[in-house]
Amino acid sequence: MTSIRSGNLPWLLTALFVGVGVVRAQAGLADIFQLRSGGQLRGQQEARTESGDYVIRTLQGARVTLSKSQIQRIVREDDRLREYNARYRAIPDTAPAHRQLAEWCKQQGLKQQAAHHLQRVIELDPEDEAARRSLGYQRVGKQWLTRAQMMAARGMYFYQGTYRTAKDIALRKQARQREEGALEWHKNIKRWLSWLTNRRGTRAAEAHQQLASIHDPLATPALIKFLNIQDDPQIRGLLISILAQIADPLARGKLIDLSLVDPDPETRLQCLEYLLKSKRPLRLSPYVQALHHGDNGIVNRAGVALREIGDPGAISPLIDALVTTHKFKVSEGSSGQMNASMSSSSAGGGGGGFSFGGGGPKIEKRSLQNMDVHRALVRLAEGQDFGYDRAAWRHWLINRRMQAQVGARRDD
Repeated sequence: MTSIRSGNLPWLLTALFVGVGVVRAQAGLADIFQLRSGGQLRGQQEARTESGDYVIRTLQGARVTLSKSQIQRIVREDDRLREYNARYRAIPDTAPAHRQLAEWCKQQGLKQQAAHHLQRVIELDPEDEAARRSLGYQRVGKQWLTRAQMMAARGMYFYQGTYRTAKDIALRKQARQREEGALEWHKNIKRWLSWLTNRRGTRAAEAHQQLASIHDPLATPALIKFLNIQDDPQIRGLLISILAQIADPLARGKLIDLSLVDPDPETRLQCLEYLLKSKRPLRLSPYVQALHHGDNGIVNRAGVALREIGDPGAISPLIDALVTTHKFKVSEGSSGQMNASMSSSSAGGGGGGFSFGGGGPKIEKRSLQNMDVHRALVRLAEGQDFGYDRAAWRHWLINRRMQAQVGARRDD
Protein backbone atom coordinates (compact mmCIF):
# COMPACT_ATOMS: atom_id res chain seq x y z
CA MET A 1 0.00 0.00 0.00
CA THR A 2 1.26 3.45 -0.88
CA SER A 3 2.73 5.48 1.99
CA ILE A 4 3.45 9.21 1.87
CA ARG A 5 5.42 11.14 4.45
CA SER A 6 3.63 14.48 4.37
CA GLY A 7 6.26 16.38 6.31
CA ASN A 8 8.46 16.29 3.21
CA LEU A 9 5.67 17.14 0.73
CA PRO A 10 3.24 19.69 2.21
CA TRP A 11 2.59 21.07 -1.25
CA LEU A 12 1.46 17.64 -2.46
CA LEU A 13 -1.17 17.44 0.26
CA THR A 14 -2.52 20.83 -0.64
CA ALA A 15 -2.70 19.95 -4.33
CA LEU A 16 -4.37 16.60 -3.73
CA PHE A 17 -6.74 17.30 -0.87
CA VAL A 18 -7.79 20.98 -0.94
CA GLY A 19 -11.57 21.25 -0.94
CA VAL A 20 -14.43 22.95 0.82
CA GLY A 21 -17.42 20.76 -0.01
CA VAL A 22 -18.30 17.13 0.58
CA VAL A 23 -15.91 14.85 -1.29
CA ARG A 24 -17.56 11.88 -2.91
CA ALA A 25 -15.56 8.69 -3.03
CA GLN A 26 -16.25 5.02 -3.11
CA ALA A 27 -15.72 4.63 0.59
CA GLY A 28 -18.15 7.45 1.45
CA LEU A 29 -17.41 10.06 4.11
CA ALA A 30 -14.64 9.83 6.69
CA ASP A 31 -12.85 11.92 9.31
CA ILE A 32 -11.79 15.35 8.08
CA PHE A 33 -8.26 16.49 8.90
CA GLN A 34 -8.26 20.26 8.40
CA LEU A 35 -4.73 21.49 7.64
CA ARG A 36 -3.10 24.71 8.75
CA SER A 37 -2.10 25.27 5.12
CA GLY A 38 -5.78 25.71 4.26
CA GLY A 39 -6.45 22.30 2.69
CA GLN A 40 -8.04 19.22 4.17
CA LEU A 41 -7.61 15.48 4.04
CA ARG A 42 -10.34 12.85 4.40
CA GLY A 43 -9.65 9.37 5.61
CA GLN A 44 -9.47 6.95 8.51
CA GLN A 45 -6.88 7.35 11.27
CA GLU A 46 -5.01 4.06 11.56
CA ALA A 47 -2.39 4.86 14.21
CA ARG A 48 -0.41 7.47 16.16
CA THR A 49 3.36 7.29 16.14
CA GLU A 50 5.55 7.74 19.22
CA SER A 51 6.31 11.29 18.11
CA GLY A 52 2.58 12.03 17.90
CA ASP A 53 2.20 11.92 14.13
CA TYR A 54 -1.09 10.71 12.61
CA VAL A 55 -1.08 7.78 10.20
CA ILE A 56 -4.13 8.09 7.95
CA ARG A 57 -5.53 5.88 5.23
CA THR A 58 -7.19 8.07 2.60
CA LEU A 59 -10.39 7.18 0.79
CA GLN A 60 -8.25 6.36 -2.25
CA GLY A 61 -6.25 3.79 -0.29
CA ALA A 62 -3.02 5.74 0.21
CA ARG A 63 -1.34 6.09 3.60
CA VAL A 64 -0.39 9.60 4.67
CA THR A 65 1.48 10.65 7.79
CA LEU A 66 0.68 14.09 9.21
CA SER A 67 2.52 15.77 12.03
CA LYS A 68 0.46 17.34 14.81
CA SER A 69 1.71 20.78 13.82
CA GLN A 70 0.23 20.36 10.33
CA ILE A 71 -3.30 19.71 11.61
CA GLN A 72 -5.56 22.59 12.53
CA ARG A 73 -8.56 20.51 13.55
CA ILE A 74 -10.00 16.98 13.25
CA VAL A 75 -13.71 16.60 12.51
CA ARG A 76 -14.83 13.08 13.40
CA GLU A 77 -17.50 11.25 11.44
CA ASP A 78 -20.53 10.12 13.41
CA ASP A 79 -21.37 6.52 14.29
CA ARG A 80 -23.71 6.08 11.33
CA LEU A 81 -20.95 6.94 8.91
CA ARG A 82 -18.46 4.73 10.68
CA GLU A 83 -20.86 1.81 10.42
CA TYR A 84 -21.65 2.70 6.83
CA ASN A 85 -18.00 2.70 5.88
CA ALA A 86 -17.52 -0.65 7.58
CA ARG A 87 -20.53 -2.16 5.77
CA TYR A 88 -19.41 -0.69 2.46
CA ARG A 89 -15.93 -2.18 2.71
CA ALA A 90 -17.41 -5.57 3.49
CA ILE A 91 -20.00 -5.98 0.71
CA PRO A 92 -19.33 -7.63 -2.65
CA ASP A 93 -19.83 -5.54 -5.78
CA THR A 94 -23.17 -7.12 -6.72
CA ALA A 95 -26.60 -5.65 -7.36
CA PRO A 96 -28.27 -7.43 -4.38
CA ALA A 97 -25.53 -6.26 -2.00
CA HIS A 98 -25.76 -2.64 -3.11
CA ARG A 99 -29.55 -2.83 -3.05
CA GLN A 100 -29.49 -4.05 0.55
CA LEU A 101 -26.98 -1.39 1.63
CA ALA A 102 -29.05 1.31 -0.10
CA GLU A 103 -32.06 0.27 1.95
CA TRP A 104 -30.02 0.43 5.15
CA CYS A 105 -28.79 3.92 4.18
CA LYS A 106 -32.39 5.08 3.69
CA GLN A 107 -33.31 3.86 7.16
CA GLN A 108 -30.32 5.74 8.61
CA GLY A 109 -31.14 8.95 6.75
CA LEU A 110 -28.00 8.77 4.58
CA LYS A 111 -29.64 9.94 1.35
CA GLN A 112 -26.48 10.64 -0.63
CA GLN A 113 -25.05 7.24 0.15
CA ALA A 114 -28.36 5.54 -0.67
CA ALA A 115 -28.46 7.24 -4.07
CA HIS A 116 -24.86 6.17 -4.73
CA HIS A 117 -25.68 2.50 -4.15
CA LEU A 118 -28.94 2.63 -6.11
CA GLN A 119 -26.97 4.08 -9.02
CA ARG A 120 -24.56 1.16 -8.75
CA VAL A 121 -27.55 -1.24 -8.70
CA ILE A 122 -28.81 -0.03 -12.09
CA GLU A 123 -25.27 -0.13 -13.48
CA LEU A 124 -25.13 -3.82 -12.56
CA ASP A 125 -28.81 -4.55 -13.25
CA PRO A 126 -30.19 -2.04 -15.81
CA GLU A 127 -33.72 -3.49 -15.55
CA ASP A 128 -34.12 -2.99 -11.79
CA GLU A 129 -37.35 -0.99 -11.87
CA ALA A 130 -37.50 -0.21 -8.14
CA ALA A 131 -33.98 1.25 -8.12
CA ARG A 132 -34.67 3.35 -11.20
CA ARG A 133 -37.92 4.75 -9.82
CA SER A 134 -36.21 5.52 -6.51
CA LEU A 135 -33.68 7.59 -8.46
CA GLY A 136 -36.43 9.44 -10.32
CA TYR A 137 -36.33 7.55 -13.61
CA GLN A 138 -39.49 7.09 -15.67
CA ARG A 139 -40.09 4.60 -18.45
CA VAL A 140 -40.66 6.25 -21.82
CA GLY A 141 -41.27 3.60 -24.44
CA LYS A 142 -38.41 1.16 -24.09
CA GLN A 143 -36.13 3.64 -22.33
CA TRP A 144 -35.61 4.69 -18.74
CA LEU A 145 -35.14 8.46 -18.55
CA THR A 146 -34.45 10.83 -15.69
CA ARG A 147 -36.59 13.94 -15.32
CA ALA A 148 -33.69 15.99 -16.66
CA GLN A 149 -33.47 13.77 -19.76
CA MET A 150 -37.23 13.96 -20.32
CA MET A 151 -37.24 17.74 -20.03
CA ALA A 152 -34.20 18.01 -22.30
CA ALA A 153 -36.12 16.08 -24.94
CA ARG A 154 -38.72 18.84 -24.73
CA GLY A 155 -36.06 21.53 -24.99
CA MET A 156 -36.19 22.38 -21.26
CA TYR A 157 -33.15 22.54 -18.96
CA PHE A 158 -32.76 23.04 -15.22
CA TYR A 159 -31.61 26.56 -14.40
CA GLN A 160 -32.07 28.74 -11.34
CA GLY A 161 -34.36 26.33 -9.53
CA THR A 162 -36.67 25.29 -12.37
CA TYR A 163 -36.79 24.01 -15.94
CA ARG A 164 -36.57 26.65 -18.66
CA THR A 165 -36.16 26.84 -22.41
CA ALA A 166 -32.70 27.32 -23.86
CA LYS A 167 -33.75 30.75 -25.12
CA ASP A 168 -34.99 31.79 -21.68
CA ILE A 169 -31.76 30.59 -20.07
CA ALA A 170 -29.69 32.50 -22.63
CA LEU A 171 -31.68 35.67 -22.00
CA ARG A 172 -31.32 35.30 -18.24
CA LYS A 173 -27.57 34.76 -18.56
CA GLN A 174 -27.30 37.84 -20.77
CA ALA A 175 -29.35 39.87 -18.28
CA ARG A 176 -27.11 38.70 -15.46
CA GLN A 177 -24.00 39.62 -17.45
CA ARG A 178 -25.47 43.05 -18.16
CA GLU A 179 -26.31 43.55 -14.51
CA GLU A 180 -22.83 42.51 -13.41
CA GLY A 181 -21.29 44.74 -16.08
CA ALA A 182 -23.43 47.70 -15.02
CA LEU A 183 -22.44 47.21 -11.37
CA GLU A 184 -18.76 47.09 -12.32
CA TRP A 185 -19.12 50.33 -14.30
CA HIS A 186 -20.93 51.98 -11.39
CA LYS A 187 -18.03 51.11 -9.08
CA ASN A 188 -15.39 52.35 -11.53
CA ILE A 189 -17.17 55.59 -12.44
CA LYS A 190 -17.77 56.38 -8.78
CA ARG A 191 -14.06 55.93 -8.09
CA TRP A 192 -12.96 58.03 -11.06
CA LEU A 193 -15.34 60.85 -10.14
CA SER A 194 -13.92 60.85 -6.63
CA TRP A 195 -10.45 61.33 -8.14
CA LEU A 196 -11.74 64.35 -10.08
CA THR A 197 -13.06 65.99 -6.92
CA ASN A 198 -10.11 65.05 -4.70
CA ARG A 199 -8.44 68.19 -3.37
CA ARG A 200 -4.95 66.88 -4.04
CA GLY A 201 -5.87 66.17 -7.65
CA THR A 202 -3.04 63.66 -8.05
CA ARG A 203 -5.13 61.30 -10.20
CA ALA A 204 -7.48 63.79 -11.87
CA ALA A 205 -5.82 63.44 -15.29
CA GLU A 206 -6.03 59.64 -15.11
CA ALA A 207 -9.70 59.84 -14.06
CA HIS A 208 -10.51 62.19 -16.93
CA GLN A 209 -8.80 59.86 -19.39
CA GLN A 210 -10.62 56.79 -18.04
CA LEU A 211 -13.99 58.51 -18.16
CA ALA A 212 -13.47 59.96 -21.63
CA SER A 213 -12.65 56.49 -23.00
CA ILE A 214 -16.02 54.97 -22.02
CA HIS A 215 -18.06 53.64 -24.95
CA ASP A 216 -19.76 50.64 -23.35
CA PRO A 217 -23.60 50.89 -23.22
CA LEU A 218 -23.49 49.02 -19.89
CA ALA A 219 -22.00 52.17 -18.37
CA THR A 220 -25.04 54.27 -19.30
CA PRO A 221 -27.16 53.70 -16.15
CA ALA A 222 -24.27 54.69 -13.87
CA LEU A 223 -23.43 57.76 -15.97
CA ILE A 224 -27.06 58.92 -15.82
CA LYS A 225 -27.26 58.30 -12.08
CA PHE A 226 -24.18 60.38 -11.33
CA LEU A 227 -25.26 63.07 -13.79
CA ASN A 228 -28.60 63.43 -12.01
CA ILE A 229 -26.92 64.17 -8.66
CA GLN A 230 -24.00 66.22 -9.99
CA ASP A 231 -23.91 70.00 -9.42
CA ASP A 232 -20.48 70.86 -10.80
CA PRO A 233 -21.02 72.29 -14.35
CA GLN A 234 -17.69 70.97 -15.63
CA ILE A 235 -18.28 67.42 -14.42
CA ARG A 236 -21.84 67.54 -15.75
CA GLY A 237 -20.47 68.61 -19.11
CA LEU A 238 -17.98 65.73 -19.05
CA LEU A 239 -20.65 63.16 -18.22
CA ILE A 240 -22.93 64.51 -20.97
CA SER A 241 -20.10 64.31 -23.52
CA ILE A 242 -19.52 60.67 -22.51
CA LEU A 243 -23.20 59.85 -22.99
CA ALA A 244 -23.03 61.46 -26.43
CA GLN A 245 -20.34 59.02 -27.58
CA ILE A 246 -22.19 55.88 -26.44
CA ALA A 247 -24.35 54.14 -29.04
CA ASP A 248 -27.20 53.32 -26.70
CA PRO A 249 -30.93 54.26 -26.77
CA LEU A 250 -30.90 55.01 -23.04
CA ALA A 251 -28.02 57.46 -23.42
CA ARG A 252 -29.70 59.06 -26.43
CA GLY A 253 -32.99 59.37 -24.54
CA LYS A 254 -31.22 61.15 -21.67
CA LEU A 255 -29.72 63.69 -24.08
CA ILE A 256 -33.17 64.32 -25.57
CA ASP A 257 -34.61 64.90 -22.11
CA LEU A 258 -31.82 67.29 -21.20
CA SER A 259 -32.25 69.21 -24.46
CA LEU A 260 -35.82 69.94 -23.37
CA VAL A 261 -35.86 70.24 -19.58
CA ASP A 262 -32.38 71.12 -18.32
CA PRO A 263 -32.53 74.52 -16.60
CA ASP A 264 -29.26 75.67 -18.19
CA PRO A 265 -29.75 77.00 -21.79
CA GLU A 266 -26.16 76.15 -22.76
CA THR A 267 -26.59 72.56 -21.60
CA ARG A 268 -29.82 72.22 -23.58
CA LEU A 269 -28.20 73.52 -26.77
CA GLN A 270 -25.10 71.36 -26.25
CA CYS A 271 -27.21 68.22 -25.88
CA LEU A 272 -29.16 69.10 -29.03
CA GLU A 273 -25.89 69.67 -30.88
CA TYR A 274 -24.58 66.26 -29.78
CA LEU A 275 -27.78 64.65 -31.03
CA LEU A 276 -27.67 66.43 -34.39
CA LYS A 277 -24.01 65.47 -34.94
CA SER A 278 -24.72 61.81 -34.20
CA LYS A 279 -24.52 59.36 -37.09
CA ARG A 280 -28.01 58.15 -36.24
CA PRO A 281 -30.97 60.25 -37.47
CA LEU A 282 -32.79 62.10 -34.70
CA ARG A 283 -36.38 60.97 -34.27
CA LEU A 284 -39.14 63.57 -34.33
CA SER A 285 -41.50 61.85 -31.89
CA PRO A 286 -39.97 63.00 -28.55
CA TYR A 287 -40.05 66.64 -29.68
CA VAL A 288 -43.49 66.36 -31.28
CA GLN A 289 -44.79 65.00 -27.97
CA ALA A 290 -43.11 67.90 -26.15
CA LEU A 291 -45.22 70.33 -28.22
CA HIS A 292 -48.12 69.30 -25.96
CA HIS A 293 -46.23 69.86 -22.71
CA GLY A 294 -47.83 71.84 -19.90
CA ASP A 295 -44.79 74.10 -19.66
CA ASN A 296 -44.89 76.72 -22.39
CA GLY A 297 -41.10 77.01 -22.25
CA ILE A 298 -40.70 73.33 -23.13
CA VAL A 299 -43.13 73.72 -26.02
CA ASN A 300 -40.87 76.39 -27.51
CA ARG A 301 -37.73 74.32 -26.84
CA ALA A 302 -39.31 71.54 -28.85
CA GLY A 303 -39.87 74.07 -31.61
CA VAL A 304 -36.17 74.99 -31.57
CA ALA A 305 -35.19 71.34 -31.85
CA LEU A 306 -37.61 70.62 -34.70
CA ARG A 307 -36.33 73.66 -36.55
CA GLU A 308 -32.75 72.36 -36.29
CA ILE A 309 -33.72 68.82 -37.26
CA GLY A 310 -35.35 70.24 -40.36
CA ASP A 311 -37.71 67.36 -41.14
CA PRO A 312 -40.86 68.52 -43.04
CA GLY A 313 -42.76 65.77 -41.24
CA ALA A 314 -42.91 68.13 -38.25
CA ILE A 315 -44.91 70.82 -40.14
CA SER A 316 -48.39 69.56 -39.20
CA PRO A 317 -47.75 69.18 -35.43
CA LEU A 318 -45.99 72.57 -35.44
CA ILE A 319 -49.12 74.17 -36.92
CA ASP A 320 -51.16 72.67 -34.08
CA ALA A 321 -48.71 74.09 -31.53
CA LEU A 322 -48.51 77.66 -32.86
CA VAL A 323 -50.86 78.73 -30.08
CA THR A 324 -51.32 76.59 -26.96
CA THR A 325 -53.49 77.03 -23.89
CA HIS A 326 -51.93 76.66 -20.47
CA LYS A 327 -53.23 76.66 -16.92
CA PHE A 328 -51.60 78.92 -14.34
CA LYS A 329 -52.01 79.46 -10.63
CA VAL A 330 -52.87 83.10 -10.01
CA SER A 331 -52.55 84.52 -6.51
CA GLU A 332 -55.53 86.47 -5.26
CA GLY A 333 -55.01 90.23 -5.60
CA SER A 334 -52.02 89.79 -7.93
CA SER A 335 -53.77 91.45 -10.87
CA GLY A 336 -53.55 88.29 -12.90
CA GLN A 337 -49.84 87.65 -12.34
CA MET A 338 -49.01 84.07 -13.33
CA ASN A 339 -47.11 81.90 -10.88
CA ALA A 340 -46.78 78.47 -12.45
CA SER A 341 -47.79 76.57 -15.56
CA MET A 342 -49.87 73.44 -15.00
CA SER A 343 -51.06 71.92 -18.27
CA SER A 344 -51.33 72.60 -21.95
CA SER A 345 -53.68 72.20 -24.91
CA SER A 346 -53.78 73.59 -28.44
CA ALA A 347 -55.85 76.73 -29.00
CA GLY A 348 -57.14 78.42 -32.10
CA GLY A 349 -56.40 82.06 -31.32
CA GLY A 350 -54.07 84.41 -29.52
CA GLY A 351 -54.33 85.96 -26.06
CA GLY A 352 -57.38 85.98 -23.81
CA GLY A 353 -58.29 83.61 -21.01
CA PHE A 354 -60.50 82.98 -18.03
CA SER A 355 -60.19 81.96 -14.39
CA PHE A 356 -62.21 79.85 -12.01
CA GLY A 357 -62.21 78.83 -8.38
CA GLY A 358 -63.27 80.19 -5.01
CA GLY A 359 -61.12 82.02 -2.48
CA GLY A 360 -57.34 81.81 -2.44
CA PRO A 361 -55.18 81.06 -5.51
CA LYS A 362 -57.13 80.65 -8.74
CA ILE A 363 -56.45 78.58 -11.83
CA GLU A 364 -56.38 80.67 -15.00
CA LYS A 365 -56.23 79.46 -18.59
CA ARG A 366 -54.29 81.52 -21.08
CA SER A 367 -53.61 81.02 -24.77
CA LEU A 368 -50.00 81.79 -25.69
CA GLN A 369 -48.33 82.32 -29.04
CA ASN A 370 -45.19 80.19 -29.32
CA MET A 371 -42.47 82.20 -31.06
CA ASP A 372 -39.96 79.38 -31.51
CA VAL A 373 -42.66 77.10 -32.88
CA HIS A 374 -43.51 79.81 -35.43
CA ARG A 375 -39.85 80.21 -36.40
CA ALA A 376 -39.51 76.47 -36.93
CA LEU A 377 -42.59 76.44 -39.10
CA VAL A 378 -41.35 79.30 -41.29
CA ARG A 379 -38.01 77.54 -41.82
CA LEU A 380 -39.60 74.20 -42.73
CA ALA A 381 -42.03 76.03 -45.05
CA GLU A 382 -39.03 77.56 -46.82
CA GLY A 383 -39.96 81.13 -45.94
CA GLN A 384 -43.74 80.89 -46.23
CA ASP A 385 -45.36 82.76 -43.32
CA PHE A 386 -48.97 83.04 -42.15
CA GLY A 387 -48.10 84.26 -38.70
CA TYR A 388 -50.10 82.50 -35.97
CA ASP A 389 -53.15 81.85 -38.19
CA ARG A 390 -53.51 78.09 -37.91
CA ALA A 391 -56.36 77.93 -40.43
CA ALA A 392 -54.23 79.67 -43.08
CA TRP A 393 -51.30 77.38 -42.36
CA ARG A 394 -53.52 74.30 -42.58
CA HIS A 395 -54.97 75.49 -45.94
CA TRP A 396 -51.45 76.05 -47.26
CA LEU A 397 -50.33 72.58 -46.14
CA ILE A 398 -53.29 70.89 -47.86
CA ASN A 399 -52.55 72.71 -51.13
CA ARG A 400 -48.87 71.76 -50.85
CA ARG A 401 -49.69 68.09 -50.42
CA MET A 402 -52.11 68.15 -53.35
CA GLN A 403 -49.49 69.75 -55.58
CA ALA A 404 -47.00 67.12 -54.53
CA GLN A 405 -49.46 64.35 -55.44
CA VAL A 406 -50.15 65.92 -58.84
CA GLY A 407 -46.44 66.22 -59.48
CA ALA A 408 -45.91 62.58 -58.55
CA ARG A 409 -48.64 61.45 -60.97
CA ARG A 410 -47.07 63.50 -63.77
CA ASP A 411 -43.73 61.86 -63.14
CA ASP A 412 -45.37 58.44 -63.48
